[in-house]
Amino acid sequence: MIKRRQIGRELQALRETSGLTIEDAGAAIGRSDSTISRIENGKRDVQLIELKGLLEAYDAPAETREHLLTMHSASPEASWWTNFELPPNLDTYIALEAEAAALRVFALGAVHSLLRTEDYARAVLRGTSPSAPAGEIETLLKFHMQRQQVLTRESPLDLVVILDEACLWRQVGGIDCQREQLQHLIVQAEQVPNITVQVLPYRKGAHTALTGAFTILDFPDPTEPAVVYVDSPGGNLYLQKAKDTRRFDQSHSRLRGMALDEAESVRFMQTVLKEMK
Repeated sequence: MIKRRQIGRELQALRETSGLTIEDAGAAIGRSDSTISRIENGKRDVQLIELKGLLEAYDAPAETREHLLTMHSASPEASWWTNFELPPNLDTYIALEAEAAALRVFALGAVHSLLRTEDYARAVLRGTSPSAPAGEIETLLKFHMQRQQVLTRESPLDLVVILDEACLWRQVGGIDCQREQLQHLIVQAEQVPNITVQVLPYRKGAHTALTGAFTILDFPDPTEPAVVYVDSPGGNLYLQKAKDTRRFDQSHSRLRGMALDEAESVRFMQTVLKEMK
């Protein structure tokens, strides 16, 4: 996924330097302008024959040609999630998450997937997919539990999660399940250095993300643009334009400023746990 986006950006830069339009590029290799646009936006893999044709059309320098052809031929790392039958577009997100260095999250209705206990995750899956067969639920559960390994890998993912207070009180799977989830959250927040949990209490009032949750994915290479992921009943959105990522970056910063700090958040969760009977 990251390689595809990098190739797309470099091809766009070459095209613009050459003075060709998207329509010109498409005509040069016998492809539609929408295909060229999808390649440049990283939404479609470029075929080797297409890449060679575009490099020729753009009169790319020899060094650049060699660089892009080598990048294109590099074998992708094995992706463990290909062993699972995943819902449409979920594999795209997981590929990005696996390559990310950090996630900045606002969770509105439920605890974020990477911080869920097994029972809580099962209850979420059953609640959001009530007609799914039990076997399918258990397969997805196994997938989500394995997915949490990004937090403990050799270079662990940095996770900054802002939890709306509703995530703490909603009794997903029943009161015992929710209490276990709260205890797990407290331990993660207190003991895992690459996990930051902040709670946004009801009393803080209106904020920039009242309409929904979102995730910002940041990558190890500082030149690699962030991606904003928004999951909704209407579909999954991947936002990459600078104006969009900047808007969500500002929103997350404001939410962090409104939320309780890390120590206050732990005390808040402990209070909710005591009051939940």
